[in-house]
Amino acid sequence: MQIRLDDEQWVAPTDASLEEVFAELSERAHAKARIVTTMTLDRRRLTDRDLEPGLLKESSAKFGNLVAMSRTQEEIIEDARGAIRRYRELVVQEGSSLARQLRLGHQELPSLDRWLGKVADLLELIGNQASNPEADSMVSDKAKWIEELLTARQLSDTVRMADLLEYEILPRLSSDNAGIR
Repeated sequence: MQIRLDDEQWVAPTDASLEEVFAELSERAHAKARIVTTMTLDRRRLTDRDLEPGLLKESSAKFGNLVAMSRTQEEIIEDARGAIRRYRELVVQEGSSLARQLRLGHQELPSLDRWLGKVADLLELIGNQASNPEADSMVSDKAKWIEELLTARQLSDTVRMADLLEYEILPRLSSDNAGIR
């Protein structure tokens, strides 16, 4: 089996399983500080769902070519910035709606919990932006206010939850300085 990773090429041992081939491929990409982003096995594009035990045990001798492309983490994050920005806008919109419901005295705890999960995802995305040195302090600042929100939630203080959302958390999430460039 011929293997190509970006501009590098080699031949897999005939007694190697696809699992061993994929492991070597991953190690070679990792050695160059890269992440394998696409793989095509004999003109069939593979996704993570395809990497199941039956396929992994197959002999590499059954296949002709494996073509893989890799990217750096920074390149992947750069390409994702638009989607992260749109996700941030969605999270802020949902938080604004939630704050309005809390102001009306509605106990929206399940909605708040789901929203907090989205905020956690957003903060992780922001924190993973290696090219943004302010991201860590911004995430830490937001986390402080979220802790206060959780305390207000525990006390069922809808006014305090709405205040924290409206005046502390949402402005920090919606700011152009929210760690998303």
